[in-house]
Amino acid sequence: MRCILGLATAGLVILSGTATADTQSPPNHIPDPPVAQSVTDPPPWPPRPIPTPPVPPRPIPIPIPTQPIATPPVPVPPWPTSIPRPPWGQPIPPPPIPAPMPPRPPWPTAGGPYAKHLTLTVSRIGRTRTIRLGCTPLYGPHPEGSQACSLLLRAQGDPARIRLPWRACPQYYEPITVTATGTWNGRFIRYQRTFSNQCELRTATGPIFSF
Repeated sequence: MRCILGLATAGLVILSGTATADTQSPPNHIPDPPVAQSVTDPPPWPPRPIPTPPVPPRPIPIPIPTQPIATPPVPVPPWPTSIPRPPWGQPIPPPPIPAPMPPRPPWPTAGGPYAKHLTLTVSRIGRTRTIRLGCTPLYGPHPEGSQACSLLLRAQGDPARIRLPWRACPQYYEPITVTATGTWNGRFIRYQRTFSNQCELRTATGPIFSF
């Protein structure tokens, strides 16, 4: 009986050792690393408050007047007193009729001792024009009568005696024939010449035949 109890006790001891070995981790098993626990240290000083910008006050709306602003009246100038106005209901009188122009003085006669007048003729291809020019006093429809008379007074009424500064003219042929006949201080004048173009005519006689 004691042998049986001893064997049972030895079996229990062996079983307890085996159970203890099973509860322990095997030699080939690597234990998991311990998990680090986060430790929050308290701040050494209290946190500073973040300043917030001040909110400006809202503007107070200004009421706009709804009534229109009165503008001063524009003064109306008075009616001019220099022009009389007829009363209402009466007709306006017609404007005065201008006085007629005085008659033109007669053309100087050829027999006068101081008569200075010429009949000028300009002939181009298919066109001829004739006008009369009088000097002292100036008379006639010449567009440059005063300048023409100034040249004729220095040349004694003869266009052939006029001397003007020379100037170059283009070389083209457009013949112009001019004549001048009349009386100058009791002397008969006759002048006739043909020029190649208008430029040569103006260079030789100035504004006498420019009409």
